[in-house]
Amino acid sequence: MALSDSEEERLVAELELLGIHFLSRQTAERAASVRPPAVLLADLIRQPSARVRTAVIAVLLSHPDLAEALPAALQRLSPPERQTLLFFYTAAVLLQQQYASQLQPYVAWQPLPDRFAVDLGLPPSAPIRERLAALGRRQRQQTGKVVNWPGTYEQVVRHLLRSCELECHDIPDPSSAICRCPMGINTRIRAD
Repeated sequence: MALSDSEEERLVAELELLGIHFLSRQTAERAASVRPPAVLLADLIRQPSARVRTAVIAVLLSHPDLAEALPAALQRLSPPERQTLLFFYTAAVLLQQQYASQLQPYVAWQPLPDRFAVDLGLPPSAPIRERLAALGRRQRQQTGKVVNWPGTYEQVVRHLLRSCELECHDIPDPSSAICRCPMGINTRIRAD
């Protein structure tokens, strides 16, 4: 297995500790802890695999407290990587607003602050769908990649929600308590 493949496997194993189980793996590698938040966010963005890069959206949706590490993560990245993190962070902000009622039963809820939408030229008072579309157009312009970016962002939240629903499927009486997806509540995250 190539070095980047083994790094990808380690990252996916760490994501599992955070309760993010929808990424497939090629090995049975287990992680004992999760790297520090700024390092985790930066390392996800640096991954050559798009499925792992976009998982940063799932991390921010399921662990919004990790957004505090965003400034330190941005310092670790090259300018194009920084731009990618800004786009994905902003996508997470918008998706959190759009899917709030579906996410709240599964994650530790904390609104993500909208830090970059104005800088990215998003219309401030437009509906969320329009803002996601504008974000996708902006990312396409910046990257030159003809990708359905809004669909890519939404696919992450759909995978996350489906994974959480499957995790909670075996609860005998889901109406008796909030079904929390095991989003790594007791996970050890190393300090910076």
